[in-house]
Amino acid sequence: MGRKIKSIMQDREAGQCYLCRLLHGDYGIKPVRQEHHVMGGTANRRLSERYGLKVWLDPDHHLYGPEAVHKNAEVAEILHREGQQAFEKAYPDLDFRKIFGKNYLTENEQVRDCERGGRSTGRDQDEGKQY
Repeated sequence: MGRKIKSIMQDREAGQCYLCRLLHGDYGIKPVRQEHHVMGGTANRRLSERYGLKVWLDPDHHLYGPEAVHKNAEVAEILHREGQQAFEKAYPDLDFRKIFGKNYLTENEQVRDCERGGRSTGRDQDEGKQY
């Protein structure tokens, strides 16, 4: 699969579950965490590894609980949006949609990104409009 790179989303050494922190403000150290590639599927898993789109989750948020990313589409979508935002911040010269084949951000999130000096990946860009 190639060289593993560090996550651009989370410091593994912090010992936290990414979703415990994001969803519940729980910054506690978790004794067991599992690596999760944010973009799923065979091709996108490799791309997630290449670009550092991975997080560490406790077992309940990874596989077993009601908020498990592999069981809960809403939680998976939250991670997809977080991943795209992290990608666009870390790799401003690359086009997320061309690489991953999909845009996960809402129009409002794209506008906020443009206002911060980022680049839009939304429908308006495809139509040649400028913010």
